[in-house]
Amino acid sequence: MKRTLIILAAASGFATLVTLSAPADELQALSGKWVAERTDSQGRASKQVLEIKNDKFTFRVLRDGDQIALYAKGEVKAEPLGPFKTARFYNIQGGRSDSDLQPVEDDRTVIYTLGDNELTMASNFDKERSEPASVTKYTRAAAGDEAKTLVIDKIVMHATPQTAEWYLCFEATVGDATKRFNVLNKTYEKEEVTIPTELTLANVRKDQTCKFVMKLDDVAGDECTEEMDNKSTGSFTVTDSGSQAFKPEDHWRYTIYWHLK
Repeated sequence: MKRTLIILAAASGFATLVTLSAPADELQALSGKWVAERTDSQGRASKQVLEIKNDKFTFRVLRDGDQIALYAKGEVKAEPLGPFKTARFYNIQGGRSDSDLQPVEDDRTVIYTLGDNELTMASNFDKERSEPASVTKYTRAAAGDEAKTLVIDKIVMHATPQTAEWYLCFEATVGDATKRFNVLNKTYEKEEVTIPTELTLANVRKDQTCKFVMKLDDVAGDECTEEMDNKSTGSFTVTDSGSQAFKPEDHWRYTIYWHLK
């Protein structure tokens, strides 16, 4: 019993133990995309997605149709701690999306075990935190989650702040890639107008964030400049197929449709 208590104390982060560098292949074994399904105390379902590549990580909590509720990224290191394997997450930035991140002045050390396509992590044991300690079991994402092409099929403009004919400029960005949809001298008018875009971005994976900028103007050529009349920015989480509605202003509503191929 005494020996068990000593081991548990080590797992909780007592500084009397000296950590040693783990072999590089231990971090390599953690590399990949890991997914966990969770249900909170109020019965709300969520998905946790952890991706590790080399010594970097991203972490997302998805709710309500794979909408991002929390996003974090930073660096990760695998370290032995006595008889345990631990992963230390540090230099963390966090926020509600990958475009809204702030430094997090708090490293996280978790104890983990790694099996066949399963990763079990014990969190919040490293020090006293507001969140309760918990154990989460992740499953390695299937190989079918490889990069594909994101197709933004169409935009349905339900209402616009423009009162007459208008021009549209739409830019979508995933990672470092940006594509633009703009038909020279093409005018649109009225409400509930469907605009086929067929805008494509290559090398996109499920659960990545697509950010976009939409601009409207009633003067040809101004719609893609900062002289535009109306501007809306937003983002959505990429899924196999889907749509998302946006309402940037009282008299401006639109829905974006997409799929992966």
